[in-house]
Amino acid sequence: MKKITLTILMVLVTLNIIAQHQGKREKIKAYKTAYITENLDLSPQEAEKFWPIYNAHEKEMYELKVIKNRNIKNQIVDKGGIDELSDSEADQIMDNLIKNEQAIVKGKKDFFKNLKNVISSKRVLKLYRSEHDFNRKLLSEYRKKKMMNQKNIK
Repeated sequence: MKKITLTILMVLVTLNIIAQHQGKREKIKAYKTAYITENLDLSPQEAEKFWPIYNAHEKEMYELKVIKNRNIKNQIVDKGGIDELSDSEADQIMDNLIKNEQAIVKGKKDFFKNLKNVISSKRVLKLYRSEHDFNRKLLSEYRKKKMMNQKNIK
């Protein structure tokens, strides 16, 4: 009976942690949306066209940069590490990495081409800059919080 109770408790704690993580991710996404909308000065009509294109691109990049690269990394781990790969296996993994990088570049080209139908090229460049600035701010805030937590622990 104790094992069942402990297992249920562990599952609930894990689900709670996952829910908190998802909540943080959604909060960051909302901040990013507001930040970009403000920096690009999107009108409601532009935003209506812009955000579906942007969100589809973000999803595609997540698939390519995170999911596919994680799968490639797992392939290497499953084989016992880089040192355990045969040359043909290493060649195949390199080919997959190159194909993935080419897909990322193609995705970016398509994204910028699609955006030019909604906003000007100057604003596409502002978007690029806004994303970079947002990511720097986010990282800076993360570092500040981490330092504050370390000071509070000591």
